[in-house]
Amino acid sequence: MLVGLLSAVAGAGLTGGATSLRAEDADKPAHVPSPEAGLALAGKLCQTCHIVGGEAPAAAQVGPPPFKSIANKPGQSFEHIRAVLIKPHAPMPDLQLTNDEIVDIAAYLDSLKTPGSPPLLPPPGEKQDHPKQG
Repeated sequence: MLVGLLSAVAGAGLTGGATSLRAEDADKPAHVPSPEAGLALAGKLCQTCHIVGGEAPAAAQVGPPPFKSIANKPGQSFEHIRAVLIKPHAPMPDLQLTNDEIVDIAAYLDSLKTPGSPPLLPPPGEKQDHPKQG
């Protein structure tokens, strides 16, 4: 069975790097995005440079953008956020986040979006377009 599963994963192009599948992951339930976990993680790792909670300042921005601005940036997408967190640009540090942690941060960013704007993550129960990693 494991050989068949690995063959299916290889055929889907999901092998290698951060998207590798381990035998123990086959029975692991899918991660449920948590805005609360994302806020806690952002508070721990990001608030030294970004405004994580609350409103973005009305004045002209200097330095890294507040999370509310990141969430509401025109054209913002989960894939863009994921790419920045996986391979950050200077001076942002490489945080070595797991995919589940990235999904939680995206869920928190979703909670900061203005009403009526498109979500970064699909509603619970819908297919997500990112690889699963524990």
